[in-house]
Parts: sequence; C-alpha cells; structure tokens
Amino acid sequence: MKRNRFGHLWLAGILLILVSLACSSLQAPTPTAVPTNTSTATSIPTATARPTNTPWPTATPNLAATQAYQDFYSEIQDYFDKGYISSTDGSYYKLDDFSQEWPQINWYQWWNIHHTVANFVLDAHFKWSTASPTPETSGCGFIFALQDNKDNYAVFLDKSRILFLQSRILRGQRGGYEVGKTRGTGRVDIEGDPAEADFSLAVDGNIANINVNKEFIGEYTLSQDSIMNGQLAYTLLSGTNKGYGTRCDMTNVKLWAVEK
Repeated sequence: MKRNRFGHLWLAGILLILVSLACSSLQAPTPTAVPTNTSTATSIPTATARPTNTPWPTATPNLAATQAYQDFYSEIQDYFDKGYISSTDGSYYKLDDFSQEWPQINWYQWWNIHHTVANFVLDAHFKWSTASPTPETSGCGFIFALQDNKDNYAVFLDKSRILFLQSRILRGQRGGYEVGKTRGTGRVDIEGDPAEADFSLAVDGNIANINVNKEFIGEYTLSQDSIMNGQLAYTLLSGTNKGYGTRCDMTNVKLWAVEK
C-alpha cells in the first residue's frame, strides 16, 4: 500500500504553488496547499492521506507480433517524423489500468508508475467525471521528471484545456508555475459526463508535445536546468468538494521509453 502525495494549485496569471514537505518515511503523505488570496509563502497545515493501492506496470518486452505493439509503434514513428522525439529506438511497456477518485477541490495527488525515464511517450484513454455540474479545472493526468526532492512536472487534461505545471525548489522555497505554450492553443472542447478522450504526451529533451484524440494540442518548452530523468506517476486533479469529487479512469495505458 502506498500513500499519496498531494498538490494544490492556484490559477491567476502565473500559477504559484507552495509546498511544505514533511520529514517522514517513504510511505508518509506529502501534503501541499496554497491559500488563494496571497502569493507569499505561508505555513501549510498537514493532512493525512487515505491509503490506496498503487498500480504497478507490467513490462512487455516482446510484443513485435501483436497488433497493439504495431499500432503503438506506428504512432512512435509518426512522432519521430513530426520531431516530437529524436529516436524511434526504445522499449515498450503496457501499464496497468488506473482508477481513483478524489474529493478535495484544487488539490491533486499522484501514484507512482515505478518507471524512471528521461525521454518517452505516454498514451492512455482518459475517462473522468465530477460530482458537480460546474467544477473547477479537473481531470486525469501524468507526473514526470519526479525527483527524490519532489521536483516534478504535472500535466492534466480538463474538458476545456491542458493544465501544465512545474513544481521545484528555488532559493530554498518550493514554487509552482504554469508552463507556457511554445506552439498550439493548449485548448480542447470535450463534452459529456463522464468525459472521454485519448491522451498522448511525448517528452524529448526539454520539449513536451501533447495530442488529444490524435490531434496536436500544444508544444511546451520546459526549464533548461530541469533534471528530466525521473519517475513517472498517474495523477488526478479534483475540481469539487462535493460527493466523490473527481473520478478518473485510465485504460490502454502504454509507455515507450526512448533510447538515444
């Protein structure tokens, strides 16, 4: 059983996330929060996470004869042709499905995938719903470049947009920032409750590209001094405090670990 790590975000121009890390064991929760009416650092109350099952990936090193592998490799080749990745060499992993819910508005939490990569493609079918008809930004996503000190990037698919965040320690304080687009709109228009979409994230060097339903949505330039080799994780952002909050299901989750 793994306990969860949380994040809390404030969206107003430049997004600022303040993080307080507890000195605790690996399985202890790492709560994070930020007040919405200030941009200065404050002390952050401690919350206790509920234990949840951590999904583990299943390595599949020899799927060259399967249709699933061929379809995914065709996507990898297409991403190479488009410049999303700099090599088609790599390893394929079929990851476990993921299903969780979280009822705390403007908080997110993550569950480790237990793969460490620098350059990769992640694909999944996202299906999410909220207990409120007018939720805040919410949805499924991925954490990547996760370091031992909790520095990371987080990407979420909302019904109307991509939310792309960086959390890192600068000058002794943890800050959270929204990563700006280099190309594309970063916008989507997804209807339905639950909402559904195919999501793809390709990261190579310090460039990330996102496709939704096989359409290019945005290119994002990451910090040049970021350490990109890090852990991956599933993540979920809640958009309401009502009922179950936000529920996220991911199926057909695939990882291509790019080798250069």
